[in-house]
Amino acid sequence: MHDKQTILVINDTKENIDVLAELLSECDLLPVKDGKSAIEIATQENNIDLILLDIMMPEMDGFEICKILKSSSESSHIPVIFLSAKNKQEDIQKAFEAGGVDYITKPFYPNELLSRVNTHLKLRAYEKDLELRVQEEIQKNKIKEQIIYQQSKQAALGELLMHIADQWKQPLASLGSINNLIKAKFESDSSISKNDYLKSIKKSEDIIIFMAETIETFKDFYKPSTDNKNFSITDSVIDILTIIEGTFYFDDIKIYIISHEKEPTFGNENEFSQVIFSILSNSREIFKLRNTINPEIRITIDNKKISIADNGGGIEDKSFDDIFLPSVSTKNSSGVGLYLAKVLIEKNNGVITAANTKDGAIFTIEFLTWIE
Repeated sequence: MHDKQTILVINDTKENIDVLAELLSECDLLPVKDGKSAIEIATQENNIDLILLDIMMPEMDGFEICKILKSSSESSHIPVIFLSAKNKQEDIQKAFEAGGVDYITKPFYPNELLSRVNTHLKLRAYEKDLELRVQEEIQKNKIKEQIIYQQSKQAALGELLMHIADQWKQPLASLGSINNLIKAKFESDSSISKNDYLKSIKKSEDIIIFMAETIETFKDFYKPSTDNKNFSITDSVIDILTIIEGTFYFDDIKIYIISHEKEPTFGNENEFSQVIFSILSNSREIFKLRNTINPEIRITIDNKKISIADNGGGIEDKSFDDIFLPSVSTKNSSGVGLYLAKVLIEKNNGVITAANTKDGAIFTIEFLTWIE
C-alpha cells in the first residue's frame, strides 16, 4: 500500500481550501494562507509532491511566490499548478513563465481538477522513483569503484612482490655459492684460513644487508601516507628505478632519464611513486606481450611535469581517455593499474594523459599549482 502524497495548498480563502480538501481527500493537504509561510514550509519540508497556488494573495501574489520557490534548490523540484479566477491569456502566460507546470481557471470542473492533479502526482511519483534509482546506482558505482581501487592496489602489490623476487635472485644465488664453497672445503678436509673464512662471512653479511635494505625500500614504497610535501620528481623516479632495476635488467629493458627539474613539486610523494611504478610496469608488460626488440623507456622531467615514453608500439584501437577507465586495459590484464594511476594523480591536483608517438606510447603527468 502506497503512502499518501502531499499537496501544499496556498490560498487565502477558507471556503476554497475546504472544497479542495474534500476533492483531494486521498492526499495529505497542507493549507497555507500567505506566501511567506508557504515558502518556509516548501523549503523546509522534503515530502511535498505538488503545490496548488492561487494568484490573488495578500502581500505577495502567486507569481512572486512561484518565482521564489523555483529559485530555491530546496523547492525548485516541486511542480506548481496555478488555480485562479484570472483567465486572460497574459495571466496564463505569466504563470508558466514564473515556473508553473499547469493552469486551472476558477470556477473549475471537479473531474478536470482531479485529472490534472493526479497526472502531476503520478509524474512526481515517477520522478521520485527515478531519483531513488539514480541514487542507488550511484551508491552501487561507488562500491564498485572502491572494489576496483582495492583490486588495483592488490595488482600493484603483486607486481611489487615479483620485483622483490627478481631483486633477490642474484643475492640468493651468491649466498648459495658462498655456502656451497665453504661446505665443499669442509667436506674435502681442505684447510680454510681464518682470513678466507672471515672474507666469506663479510661477503655474506654485505649481501644480507643489501637484501634487508631492499625490503626497507619496498616497505617505504607501499607505506600508507597522507602527507603532502615538497618533493623532487627526479629523486622519486630514481628511487623507483632502484626497486625495479633487477627485473628490467633481466628483461634487457634500457631506461634513459633527462631531467631539467629546478624546483620541487608539492604533493604526496608516495602516491606519485606508485603511479610511476604502475606506468613502468605497464610498459614492461607491453614489451613482453609484443616481443619488442631492444625495448627502452625514456623519461623526461621538467618542473611539475614528467613524460614517460616507450617503444612498445603504442596503444591500439582505444581512446586515450578510455584507457584510464577501470574496465579497459592496454595489455592482457584488467587495466586497474592505469585506473589507479589516474585516481592518485587527480587526487594530487594533477592531470595524466596518454598519446602515441612513432615508436610507442607516451604518458604525461603534469601537476597544477596548489593553492594553500
